[in-house]
Parts: sequence; C-alpha cells; structure tokens
Amino acid sequence: MKPSLPALRAFDAAAQHGSFRAAAEHLSVTATAISHHVRGLEDQLGTKLFVRSGRDVVLTEDGARLSEATVQAFGILDDAVRTLHRDSRKVVRLAVGPIFTARWLMPRISEFWQAHPNIELEFLPSFEPGAYANETIDIVIRWDRIEGSDPKAIKLLELSPAAIASKAFIETHPAICHPDDLKRLPLLHQRNHWGWLDWFTAMNVAVDSPLRGPIFQDANTLLRGAADGQGVVIGWLPLIDQDLADGRVVRLFDEDISPTHGYFVEMRGGLAHRAEVRRVVEWLTGGA
Repeated sequence: MKPSLPALRAFDAAAQHGSFRAAAEHLSVTATAISHHVRGLEDQLGTKLFVRSGRDVVLTEDGARLSEATVQAFGILDDAVRTLHRDSRKVVRLAVGPIFTARWLMPRISEFWQAHPNIELEFLPSFEPGAYANETIDIVIRWDRIEGSDPKAIKLLELSPAAIASKAFIETHPAICHPDDLKRLPLLHQRNHWGWLDWFTAMNVAVDSPLRGPIFQDANTLLRGAADGQGVVIGWLPLIDQDLADGRVVRLFDEDISPTHGYFVEMRGGLAHRAEVRRVVEWLTGGA
C-alpha cells in the first residue's frame, strides 16, 4: 500500500515547521491528526522519520531524505496548479524593516514591476522581521550583525557604520577632534548599543563605561533626530548615501570600516518552493 497524500502532506508540514503543533495550525487540523499520520507513515515505511526534541521534532536521516522528496513533489504540484490559474493574483508578502523599505526597496520597485508584472508584492513593516511567526509571510529580510550570522544565510547587503550628525550640531560642539571625544556627547542608538560598540572598536577606542543615550527601534526616526541636531548617530553606508549627498547629515570622520552588519534574506517554511517566491528572492539578490 502506498502512503496516502494526507499523510505525506502532514509529514511535509511537520518537516517544514519542525513541530507537530505548528504543522497542525498550518493545515488547520489537530496536532493529534498530524501525529497519527506521521506514525502511520513510519509504520508503512518501517523507519523513524522524526525524533522529539522538547516540543519540537527533528528529522532523522531517513526523514530528511523523504522531506527533500516531498518538498520537490509538492512544489511541482503547487506550481502546476498555479499554472492553471495564470490570471490569478500572485502575491508575495515580505516582512522588512521600514528603513530598508524606504532606502533600498522603494527606489527599485518599478524595476521589479517591469520584470515581473504578474507578481504583486505586499510589504509588512516590522522592526524585527525575523520574529514574524505569521504563516502568510513568504520572505523575511532581517538586519543582523555579520559576525556570528548563519553562514547559510542569503546575504543581500553589507553595511558599514559611520558616525554622522547635522552641521548645526557640529557647530555647537566644535571640540570633536578624535573618535574618543564622542563618548562625552549625546549618542543616539538603534535597537541596542552594538552599532556604537562596533564603531568604537573599529576606531581603536576603548569603551570603559556603559554607553548612554536613548534607543530607537525605527532607524528613520534616528536619522531624523540626527538631521534635527539631537545628537550623533551611527549611519549605515550605503543606506545613508542620499542623506549625505543632500547635506541633511555629515560624517564626523573619514572612517573606512569593514562591514559589521547586513541584511539577510530568508524564505519561510514550506512556502520556499513557490515559483513566485523564488523569483522575488532571485530579483532581490541580483539573480533576475
């Protein structure tokens, strides 16, 4: 007897989500139903497909081989069904931070429309896109430190830090001669202190006491504060190129720091095999 399609679909969902409960929510069934299907599939095949790890499940070697096959099979099936609905609305939903949307995506969006007129993009702004658990999210574009990042992650853009402020702020603080001088000035932070800590380290400045200053989630708010003369911020090249060109802010030093942060692209769960999702990722990374 061949395994049933519902059993294979239940296995595929559990493999993609790493959890029977998450697979059940994705398929709108109970976790018991997922467990029953998987157990029956294991009995039919005579091998274990998962091992439990707390509330999650991890694929065995045989499970991983079957998962590769089900991803391809259901991907082919899904693509075939969508091909029969050529006139249907193909939507790809992205979770992404507001500054990346405004500074990197928006100037390129017409280019995407011209290349892919049948794909509609929906952007869900989030200050922490990687934390999105919404099953309708297809692609996450997250901001992270390069050091310690997943080596398998798809790197989209590398960012180098630069100390910036308004001309008015610099005029009222004329004693800025060395990077060490900034420790005595109002510093504005994005999300945490890592941006400034990485910058001081790259500039060979020891930070002997905790850094102070307000922390903002929205980098656009941070840049507005810098332009209004509220303090010194870390700007991320090349995202601030236009701000510098327009004179809204200026660089305090001519530092040349290797990239410390970046934007990474992640395709979510079982949706990664959808043709339109692949096309969007290829476009984002320059492959289309």
